[in-house]
Amino acid sequence: MAEGYFDIASLLHQERIDDVALILTQLALRLQPDFNMARLLVADIYETEGHLESAIAAYESIDPRAPIAWSARLRTAVLFAEVDQVAAAVKRLEAMAEERPERSDALVALGDVLRGAERFPDAAAAYDRAIARIARLEERHWSLFYSRGISYERSNQWPKAEADLQKALALSPEQPYVLNYLAY
Repeated sequence: MAEGYFDIASLLHQERIDDVALILTQLALRLQPDFNMARLLVADIYETEGHLESAIAAYESIDPRAPIAWSARLRTAVLFAEVDQVAAAVKRLEAMAEERPERSDALVALGDVLRGAERFPDAAAAYDRAIARIARLEERHWSLFYSRGISYERSNQWPKAEADLQKALALSPEQPYVLNYLAY
């Protein structure tokens, strides 16, 4: 029954009928309190609706041993920055980056948080660390070089910015965001 409620709630959330989706997801959790995917859906609904504190609480309620826990922790850290707790976000993302040195996603999120806080040199350094962890660059990594390029440009380091923007174009030619940024 819990899975049925969850499935319907997921479909409703995709259609942005979030008030009913939230009720059905809460019913699913009443029936199956350890249903981590339902907790994730509740968090996503709260986040979509702009109830960021509630979203944080829902993400933090996910079992830390669950396969989705890492993603929930990343979202939680990013949301901390969105509720003006940048220091807490940075601390969490640094701890996650140290915890999993084989992964780059916590460092990418850290760079994004720092760039959003207009701490551009720190953001570029976080992106440097993220790039260093990537064994083989692929087309999907264009955005990382684009973000670092923006951080360099905002730090008045145009030669480094231009090199990163060119690298982003090399990975994903005709990327409109990069072309637009270079044009300006």
